Amino acid sequence: MTTDVALPIDAHVIALDETDHYNIAPADQPHIAKIRGVYLFDINQQTCCCEMTPSYYLIHLYDQVILTDDGKSLNESAKDEIDQRYASEGGNNIYVHCHTIDALIETTEHYHYGATGVDYDKSDYDEQMEGLQEYFYCNSVL
Repeated sequence: MTTDVALPIDAHVIALDETDHYNIAPADQPHIAKIRGVYLFDINQQTCCCEMTPSYYLIHLYDQVILTDDGKSLNESAKDEIDQRYASEGGNNIYVHCHTIDALIETTEHYHYGATGVDYDKSDYDEQMEGLQEYFYCNSVL
């Protein structure tokens, strides 16, 4: 007899380089090094999206514009305009193969929040993830 035991949420936040997904105006290109999408995911939750390779479900938190040295020398108003143009686009939740994210965890900046100690009798999984999403949206860790 098998019993399904829910693993606690093991929350991670990772930043993915998404510069190629943006149409950056020629005037802004010298000021922008890259644009990163910042995502929350549970490393204990894997999904197979109509294929054998499992994926993590990444919940979009926000986008970050990383400025070049030239961009950092701009006045605050110009920096804010660039940020408003590119970091306010919003984003979508995505699925990314586990092996891709696991490799990125080893080589790129990410934040490991750790196990949440979820008591599923008092709060379901979705509520816990929504709470974490709100927390990380309001408290930038990357």
